[in-house]
Amino acid sequence: MKLFAATVVALAGLTLTAAAPPPDATRFPQASMLRLPNGVIVTAQISSDAPIASAAVFVPAGLAQQNAANAGIAAVTAAVVLRTPVDGGKSVSAAAVAAGGDAAYTVDPEATRFEIECQASALPQLIADLARALAAPDPSQFAAARSDVLNAAKSDDNNPAMVAYSMVRQVRYQGTGFAFPQGGRSTSLTRLTVVDMQRFAASYQYGNGTVIALAGALAPGEIDSIAKPFASWPARSAPPPPAVTAEKRQHEIVAHRNVQVPWLAVGFAAPSQFSKDFPTMLVIQALLGRGGDVHAFSFGSSGSAAPPDYVGAYYQYEARPGSFLIFFNGASGDIDAALKQLEDGITRLRGQQLPDELIARARKLALGDYYLSVTSLSDAAWLLGRSAGSPDGVAFEDALAARISSVTPADVQRVARQYLADETVAVVLPVESGR
Repeated sequence: MKLFAATVVALAGLTLTAAAPPPDATRFPQASMLRLPNGVIVTAQISSDAPIASAAVFVPAGLAQQNAANAGIAAVTAAVVLRTPVDGGKSVSAAAVAAGGDAAYTVDPEATRFEIECQASALPQLIADLARALAAPDPSQFAAARSDVLNAAKSDDNNPAMVAYSMVRQVRYQGTGFAFPQGGRSTSLTRLTVVDMQRFAASYQYGNGTVIALAGALAPGEIDSIAKPFASWPARSAPPPPAVTAEKRQHEIVAHRNVQVPWLAVGFAAPSQFSKDFPTMLVIQALLGRGGDVHAFSFGSSGSAAPPDYVGAYYQYEARPGSFLIFFNGASGDIDAALKQLEDGITRLRGQQLPDELIARARKLALGDYYLSVTSLSDAAWLLGRSAGSPDGVAFEDALAARISSVTPADVQRVARQYLADETVAVVLPVESGR
């Protein structure tokens, strides 16, 4: 699920702005789901509104599967895959463009996600091309792919919001690959080799954990054709990512960058997407600031999506455990006053049950953001793919809406007490003159 970006709202008084009402349709389009004998999940929502279709292919190797020595390998491997020549000598990316579409990758906490959107009739062939490239990424593309990732990683290091986010992750995910910069560090990237890339690409090929989510104008026969290239993947499961040790104390980290004003990020533990506490945390997010898209800080084909002036809440629920952060910068007002408002708001959430009317309005905000977050076929494919991999299967899409509607004041107080403590504070300061 994705949420729209917004700034922090009246934290001390917990005053909510008016929410757009959810659409009349309270259900998502009916979805089919097939599990192949090797464990690969293929799920689809068919719509004939336009002759286009979108696919999101999730393979179970993401940031969490990296380590200190190979940080950045997930992005480099994905970049090589999209550069790999397929039928006709074009790369996967170029073949998608030639079919009137686009191909991209995003490195998520526990998966690498490849997205292709194009004319529906061209999608089966493009997915077959992607499957071949995943199985045998072209080593001759390694240097160019690594250069692309290195440039994007350097750009991230100049983005104060991304720097603050990385600092929080470094503390809260210590001992896992998600603790390292998403695009890697220049030192780790320059040490990577073709063999590293090939080894990581092999870690993609697990039947269990691979999800192919389709949305758009597809016929049943086309869905079957899209599934076939993945039917030969080994019927095995990816090893679980390293467990994260919960933080039991407060942390503060300071870094200096060439920025004009101070930046600050306050990070807390949070439930992940399939936790029973996830719907309640979405309501808390509505109370504290209605954050940005879960992919606002993702790393992918176009680098990270985080704007350099990002301010407000951000909920990363694809990681396990999740993280809830609020960003401030000196250009948007008095950081000390804003931080005091945040502290007062959290104290109120933890200390007492809020009025039913206030929670009802927050539920409407959370529901409205949820329904209105799916604005494209690629959004629909992403949400469908995440849902298909959940304990509820594709029913998760509608089940989550029902669970948000059932959140109570007691739920909000309980979840706030459990998660909104032991914060990590990351401070990005301007470089002092002459330093």
